Amino acid sequence: MRKPFFRVLLILTMGVGGWVYQSVALGDQNHPRLDSLFQELRATNDQEAAQEISDEIWRLWREVDDPEAAELFALGQRAMTERHYRTAYRHFSELVTTMPDFAEGWNARATLLYQVESYDESISDIKETLQREPRHFGALAGLGFIFLRQHQFGPAINVFRAALEINPHMPQIHQALKQLELREENLIEQNTI
Repeated sequence: MRKPFFRVLLILTMGVGGWVYQSVALGDQNHPRLDSLFQELRATNDQEAAQEISDEIWRLWREVDDPEAAELFALGQRAMTERHYRTAYRHFSELVTTMPDFAEGWNARATLLYQVESYDESISDIKETLQREPRHFGALAGLGFIFLRQHQFGPAINVFRAALEINPHMPQIHQALKQLELREENLIEQNTI
């Protein structure tokens, strides 16, 4: 179940400086339904069913028992939607300080940092997300798009492939991967001529 994460971790360790192996702590991402939902997600061939399963996974990821943490998460989401990025950052930062094992808090802040083009900081928060929830296909997809922005095409390919091993029903990721693979083929073809 965690194989794609460890492959990505190895890729990042080898391909992007500063990443080192750390043990995986699942924290709050251990809802008993998640394992079966991920199995269903990989097994289905129905895009509508896959979307429903994916939505349920996201819902479970966002569940948090602590009322203060839930409020910080909601306030951060609202501020981010309203493009009050500093306020959102404050809320998400307080959330990850208050409840550091809540993977979705890290992922929310990583998404915010991506939106404001703070890519290195976003990568750092993606790392924290993946340590807590190795199957976080959203965090992996985000990492792939950061690599695209940084023109790190090989790592982007590897991360997109890992994300699709977990959730093969992400059309945008399939499209990005196909374009990257065509680019790689063209480069290889040009270099052999």
